[in-house]
Amino acid sequence: MIYEKNQRYIIPFDDVPSPRAEMPEISVDERRGNFVEVETGFPEDIAVQEAKRCLSCRRCLGCALCWAECESEAIDFSIPDEELDLEFDDVVVTKGQDNSFFPIDPKLGFGSYADVITDIQFERMLSPTGPTDGMVVSPLDGEIPKRMAIVQGHPNEDDDQLLSSLVLGVNESIIALDRTKDLEVILVSPINEVFKEQFLSNAEKISGLRIVKGDPESVEKDQEDAPLSLKYSENGRQQDDTFDLIVILTKPKISSEIKSLSRKLEKPVQ
Repeated sequence: MIYEKNQRYIIPFDDVPSPRAEMPEISVDERRGNFVEVETGFPEDIAVQEAKRCLSCRRCLGCALCWAECESEAIDFSIPDEELDLEFDDVVVTKGQDNSFFPIDPKLGFGSYADVITDIQFERMLSPTGPTDGMVVSPLDGEIPKRMAIVQGHPNEDDDQLLSSLVLGVNESIIALDRTKDLEVILVSPINEVFKEQFLSNAEKISGLRIVKGDPESVEKDQEDAPLSLKYSENGRQQDDTFDLIVILTKPKISSEIKSLSRKLEKPVQ
C-alpha cells in the first residue's frame, strides 16, 4: 500500500536491507521568523550508515522522489509488468546513445595514455554541458593544450567512412580553435577525392589548422608527464612530432544488441 509521509510518497518493500534513516529537523518554534534550513542533515555516523544502505540496494527502494517531483498519478508503482502488442506502419531502428566503435590500433596509444582520447570523448568535451563546460583540456593534468593532433584511426576504410570522419575532424578542430587561445591543431589522415574536391580548399583556410595527408603510425611518451610523441607519414616521409593532446577519429560500430533487435524487427539500423 502506497502511503504519504512528510509530503513524500513511500512504497514499503519487504527486502530493503535496513530501514531508511529519518532526516533530523528543527522544531516548529525554531523555524518562525527566519530562513534557517529546516532539515539539519545527518550526523557522520548516520550518513555513513545510510550510504552503506544505499550501496546495498538491488532495485528501487521506494523513496518515490520521482513521484514527489511529478504531478499526482503521473507514476503508478502498482502497475504490474506486461507485454504490449502494438501495430505500426513502419519501424526505424537507431543506435541512439550507443557509442560503440571498431577497435583502434593499440600503437596509437588509446587506453594506454590518458591524453589520447576518441572523437566521441572530444565531442563531449566540446559540449557546453560536458564535463569541462566546453573547455579543451588534457584529461591527464587538466591543462589547456597548446598543440593538438586529430588523427585517423581507420585510414584504410571506404570513401564514405573516410569522408564523414574527415568532416567531423575539421568541425571539431573549428570548435576547439574557437574555444582555445593560441591552439595549434594538426589533422593527420588520408584525403579522399570527395573531401579534396568539396572541402579541402576551405579547410586549409582555417587559421590554426594544418591538414596533413598521411597515416598515423604510433603514439609514445617517455614518461607520464611528458608530451605525446606522434609518428606519422607525410608525402611518404616519416615525421615525429610532439603534442599535448591527441584525438583519434573512430569508425562507428553497431552493437550486437541493436543488431539483434534489427533482425527481430526485420529492419535495417538507420
